[in-house]
Amino acid sequence: MRFSSFIRLWALALLCCGVLACESIPFGRSSTQQATAFKLPSLTVPRDSVEVDIVFVDRPVSDPLLGKSLWREVDQVGTLNADQRAALREAGILVGHVGSSPPDALQALLNLTDENQERRRREANGIPTTASRRVAIPAGADTEVWSNEAVAQRNVTLSEGKTLDLANLRGLLRLRAERSQEGWARLDFTPELHHGQTGTRPFATATGWMYRTTQEVIPCFAQQFSASLNIGEMLILTCDRERPGTLGQSLFQFEDSTGLRQRLVVVRLAELREIAPKRMRTE
Repeated sequence: MRFSSFIRLWALALLCCGVLACESIPFGRSSTQQATAFKLPSLTVPRDSVEVDIVFVDRPVSDPLLGKSLWREVDQVGTLNADQRAALREAGILVGHVGSSPPDALQALLNLTDENQERRRREANGIPTTASRRVAIPAGADTEVWSNEAVAQRNVTLSEGKTLDLANLRGLLRLRAERSQEGWARLDFTPELHHGQTGTRPFATATGWMYRTTQEVIPCFAQQFSASLNIGEMLILTCDRERPGTLGQSLFQFEDSTGLRQRLVVVRLAELREIAPKRMRTE
């Protein structure tokens, strides 16, 4: 009896060792599961920030939806003051304000409609090339919105009547957003032309000088503009295709393998985040 008890204890010990050994072997766990175990946590959105959705729509310059069918449904008057409208019109830049329900022409450009007629038009002319991203802009900061693709060489006429011959040219809109009141934000845009070779250059900031690796930059302060939006409202920006050689066409037009194309930029106010005050309980 004593010998059989020893046998049972010895068998139980072997069984426990086997179980522990099996637990230490990583079978049944894929490489994907192992990789996700060490996944970095997602970044948190700054609490004092303005979130905007930016959508890029690239279409052939001849697309009729970029013409009167779009702009007769868009408010170009109430968005900007008279001086800003005059400066932008002279530069060949179009800016319009749209509510939270986009008009039919903009829905077609954003590929939001399913009507049979519009589906046939898209099949005939090609579905619009679109891309989008959401950006959280902290208080006091800005973001860069590239408004076209690189152009090898182009002559640009600025508002002072000066004509420049620029190489490797790209257009950019520098966007700054600030909360203005509950549910509203002010968006400030400064057009820029980036050209030439990339290098390290000094830039003046509010706290001093800093260095950026960038091309040569021509800021177009005469065409700066601002607009106030409520949550869900949108601005649409592009150029007047009937004004060749203007700043607007240098900002929003480029060529690819299919020919001359024009970019429509849609900026939508998505969310306002604020630092909620911490209330102290008083006795």
